[in-house]
Amino acid sequence: MKARQIESVNNQFFTSNDHLFHFNRNFILNLDKAKSRDFYKLFIDKTHNGGQTGPKRWSEILSLNDEQWAKIFKTTRKLCKETKLKEFQFKFIHRIVVTKRELFKYGIKTDDECCFCGENDSIDHTFIHCSFTKSFIQKVIRWFNTTYNSHISPTIEEILFGITSNSNEKGIINKFNYITLFMRYFIHSRKLNNKPIDLLDFVNAVQQRHLIENNVNN
Repeated sequence: MKARQIESVNNQFFTSNDHLFHFNRNFILNLDKAKSRDFYKLFIDKTHNGGQTGPKRWSEILSLNDEQWAKIFKTTRKLCKETKLKEFQFKFIHRIVVTKRELFKYGIKTDDECCFCGENDSIDHTFIHCSFTKSFIQKVIRWFNTTYNSHISPTIEEILFGITSNSNEKGIINKFNYITLFMRYFIHSRKLNNKPIDLLDFVNAVQQRHLIENNVNN
């Protein structure tokens, strides 16, 4: 029975030439010649179909519409070069970032309490509701504005997904989006390792990473 199911799936998607993948009636992908941009295009096309659970759930919590999601996905590819940050951004958008809630659910942790404030942990708590996280985010924004002589006052949507609106200050917006992406990654990794979120540690880490990004781009 299981063998017949596998055969059915193979017949559904593959031709007799097993390097040709029938994604849908309008698109056939040659797996021997496909490049990363081809797979990324498929990812973009699929994420705009309105059926993604993660973005849909975020939209129920925040003020994000389809047009804004299209811009978020478009800017994600250009946001950074580092694979680890790109992976985190993908997981964050789709709400599959692991918190103590999931670790407790699967018996890895003995409780689901936030290691910063003691409240029940979750992705929403970690990045939106936790008083320690909110205080840290404001410190990062003040540091950013002082360091780059800017006056950015972001919404919660822009803190979580970057600034996507058109602006004449493209350079400073790109820096802000990169630094807030790293900030979310920093919060998450510190929390998983039961370490405090310290501004000085963050600044040292993000400046080093940003320097590497610039060298890669050059």
